[in-house]
Amino acid sequence: MNKHLQLVREFREKFDFPEPDDHISDMHIVLRQAWLMEAGKEVLLAIKQGDMSEILTRLTGLVYLALNAIAQRGCECEVSEPTVFWRHDGTVLSLMRMISERINACSSGLCKDYSELYCVTAQVASSFLNADFDKAFITFHQHQLEKRGGYRHDAECQGEIDWSNLPDMSACLYE
Repeated sequence: MNKHLQLVREFREKFDFPEPDDHISDMHIVLRQAWLMEAGKEVLLAIKQGDMSEILTRLTGLVYLALNAIAQRGCECEVSEPTVFWRHDGTVLSLMRMISERINACSSGLCKDYSELYCVTAQVASSFLNADFDKAFITFHQHQLEKRGGYRHDAECQGEIDWSNLPDMSACLYE
């Protein structure tokens, strides 16, 4: 099993999120898409700001949401290690398009699309930002375990990530 997915499952179990379910309602897919779009907005605003640590933090949050969707569905076999090869053409617009397209594809509600978002975003964090993505993910996960409150039935209003309370990822960037 993918080690990052295993950590997200640990998070979901610790805070009593609902058990995996093969069937997810259309309204839950809409809600999940709203969370992903919010995460995408956070990433794009960080890119505009230009702070590499902030970009890494928000990319990692986006990945965390994608893996939460997979964990919620109970899909394991479709998540692989990030192997996407992305070549930066010198513009942030190509980065914006790629992230936006992958988020849009997740509107299908299929695990394979969430997995592709995970793989692409992890690759961007590693290659574009020159970061230790594994360290960043573990740092983000530890922060989630320490700062997150338990699952509440109104969690749909707040999502799985508190964007106002994120960890510092500067130690995860290579010099």
